[in-house]
Amino acid sequence: MSFTELIGGGIGCTLVVLGAASIVAWTLRRRSSDRLMLFFGIWCCLYGARLLGQQTFVQTAVGGSPEVWKYFIAFITYTINIPTGLFFEGVLGLGWRQSIRRVWQAQAAYAIAAVAIDLGLRRPGAAMGPNNPIVLIGLIVALMNLWLFRERLSPLFKARVIGVGVVVAVLFVVNENLGRPIAPAINLEPLGIFVLVVCLGYSVVASVFRDEAELVAVQRELETARQIQLALLPRELPRVRGVDLAVRYLPMTAVGGDLYDFVALGPAQVGILVADVFGHGIPAALVASMVKLAFSTQAEHARDPARVLTAMNCVLCSQMERAFVTAIYAVIDSDGHRVTLANAGHPPLFVGRHNCVDESREHGSLLGFVSDAAYTNEHLDLEAGDSILLYTDGVPETRNSKDEFLDHERVKVWLGAPGGGDAATFADAMLSQLRAWRGHDLFDDDVTFVVARVT
Repeated sequence: MSFTELIGGGIGCTLVVLGAASIVAWTLRRRSSDRLMLFFGIWCCLYGARLLGQQTFVQTAVGGSPEVWKYFIAFITYTINIPTGLFFEGVLGLGWRQSIRRVWQAQAAYAIAAVAIDLGLRRPGAAMGPNNPIVLIGLIVALMNLWLFRERLSPLFKARVIGVGVVVAVLFVVNENLGRPIAPAINLEPLGIFVLVVCLGYSVVASVFRDEAELVAVQRELETARQIQLALLPRELPRVRGVDLAVRYLPMTAVGGDLYDFVALGPAQVGILVADVFGHGIPAALVASMVKLAFSTQAEHARDPARVLTAMNCVLCSQMERAFVTAIYAVIDSDGHRVTLANAGHPPLFVGRHNCVDESREHGSLLGFVSDAAYTNEHLDLEAGDSILLYTDGVPETRNSKDEFLDHERVKVWLGAPGGGDAATFADAMLSQLRAWRGHDLFDDDVTFVVARVT
């Protein structure tokens, strides 16, 4: 085995392994934006396989007649230009006047015709004559479009090391397809291709490390945001005579747009706010913090839900744009045996008792939508043993495997079902039923609900 064959075999193996890994990675992700990985993988496998097939020691080890190996090398040579063209189209688009697409389509037509001619004449390489001009034309078209549409390139392909690899590869490919005017006794093309792949690999690895560093920074920021948002939520439930409280809060992401809060108004009175900001993630969490601030300034009027929501709406309309929020604020008075509430576009409040469920009817405008919106108080009577439920729309809009919404009626059935236990027991049972309906623990929206049981 000569040194040249050893180098050729090593480069061929490297390209086949790299190409297979790229194809496997694409198979696992299977997104249209990842097709570059597929085309690059196919090209690497074909080029590496052809390079291995050209080595005498590989032919001897695998077996087969020299003619079979000639067919193998010829057919790969005809077809390898197709994934190359598809790769360039993935990077640059269709090209000037669709020139990139037209070139690989012509290369595909040539490959089909060349394979048919070789098989028809029973002579491998019989149609090889036009191959070199076709390769050179494709290379010229690719370089022209690369210059014309260089602004379209992603930062990965703009790296200086990629430019070096492309220049080396182009020079060596041109040398081979022009009949080796330089170093006529040596095929330098595989070495140029290997340099390009190494440069591309270096750039990809560097990009991955940069992306990972940015991801770690984003995760740290998300964790900080999550801690800040959790600090906005009540650390403990208020103790109120005649009222047992429980809350369950499941943000869809690290931070969410749902908010709940309590205000103790006396030994037997408690105010409960449940709000839902349109959207998800950090933007919604920022608005939720504004809602919390607006609510915290209304302690003086906390016994009047309508006045509280009116004041919160004025604050949000004056301080933020396009920050729409649904909210419900209820004051439970266990001594007075009633709940007073006001609603700003939020799902209704439910009161469950004796196998039946009553619900609030008041439904005002969203917070942050109309600056002069007015809200009205509504009163519902309470009895010992009643269960009160306030929740965000993430509960009724939970979908099952059949894409069916849970809806308000099923929530009412859960609430009206006979059962004992305290508020925490009921909240756990409701959460279990919600997860059973969903089929897993990942929800499409933030899920928040507050349960209050009148004792």
